[in-house]
Amino acid sequence: MIAKGQSMIFNRFSWLSLLLFFPILDYMLRNIIPIPVISSLWDEAVLIILLLICGWRMIETNRKLPDLKVPLLAFLVLGLAFWVSDMKSFFINIEGFRAVYQYMVAFLIGYYFLHDRDEVLKVLRILLVVATLVALYGLLQVILKVETPSTWVDSSENITTRAFSIVQSPNILGSYMALMSPIAFGYALTKQGKARVFWILVGLMMISVLFFTYSRGAWLAFAGAIGFVSLLFNRKLLIVLLVASILAALFVPPVTSRISNLFSDEYIEKSSQDGRIGRWLGAYDMMRVSPAYGLGLGHYGGAVGDRHFGTIYVDSYYFKTLAEMGLVGLGLYFWLMGSIIKNGYTIWRRQKDRSSFYLYLGVFAGVIAVILHNAVENIFEVPFMNTYFWLLVGMMLAFPYLRDKQRTGEEWNHE
Repeated sequence: MIAKGQSMIFNRFSWLSLLLFFPILDYMLRNIIPIPVISSLWDEAVLIILLLICGWRMIETNRKLPDLKVPLLAFLVLGLAFWVSDMKSFFINIEGFRAVYQYMVAFLIGYYFLHDRDEVLKVLRILLVVATLVALYGLLQVILKVETPSTWVDSSENITTRAFSIVQSPNILGSYMALMSPIAFGYALTKQGKARVFWILVGLMMISVLFFTYSRGAWLAFAGAIGFVSLLFNRKLLIVLLVASILAALFVPPVTSRISNLFSDEYIEKSSQDGRIGRWLGAYDMMRVSPAYGLGLGHYGGAVGDRHFGTIYVDSYYFKTLAEMGLVGLGLYFWLMGSIIKNGYTIWRRQKDRSSFYLYLGVFAGVIAVILHNAVENIFEVPFMNTYFWLLVGMMLAFPYLRDKQRTGEEWNHE
């Protein structure tokens, strides 16, 4: 029994599993069995332990950081510069730095932690199981017609129930489903028979939960991501998806209502006054105070700004970055996101004749969905979404180095 306990403690996958169960563990520790200190710091402790394990992996492996390292390091250096740029707000700057950069550590974990593609399948299977449980709870809310908090319901519409599960809001749940549903379909195509049917059904359930969040931003981000990869993969499929999207917008009442409401005079007026448009314009005005470098980390548009200065959430991670880090910071961030897409696409094309082709495509599509959704929502303000994004990006870019036991015992190289 002692040996078994020691094995679990020193098993690297046991620690990684804690991170993979992030939303469920965090919900339990904060809402069901709150434990002082542990409930608020458990994820940081797990990240530190996993980072130490990755430090050893970085020494023993031949993996080199991809082209992403230049924009990543440039963005990191800018963040560190904010620590000393305003000594009066030194500790706020540190807190703001932590909010932006802490969960990017998951990129190194995803990039260095895994040995082979079987471990990728194991990680994705756990992530999908967690997402399935979260989705089932959201679907149950819809079936039982759980009343949605009034702050998430537009008074001009007849929608009273929006799925939100155990996460912070319907919009975050929508983003979560937009991330995981393509992965479910990609994972299904690695299986045969009943297992494939099961995971296809899981993917369809996630899409249904995405629909019942009634999150327009998540809908559009998901559609944009699927459209983008379809353009790269099969343009005929893109035409089918465009037709399906148009038909849904015209003949599915909730979709018609939510999308058409975006263009109504009432919505535009309200949004310009105290809604998304007004918040984006407010972030732009804050940037004008210091166009190059912004107000400083933690000063506007997110949880840290709300806590210290009473600022509202901007409802766009990019406008938040613009206000806090200026044009330089936003430019570096776009460079970083663009590098992720460029490197991801290059590696994906090299999987064309391999069994991992569709699995990688699913991860790639999910990552792009989150990048797009950040334009209209502060997705990276939610720790588990931030962590999952960077973990998947790291795994995605590590693909060329991962052993495929079915083909060779050697690591893939970049040729």
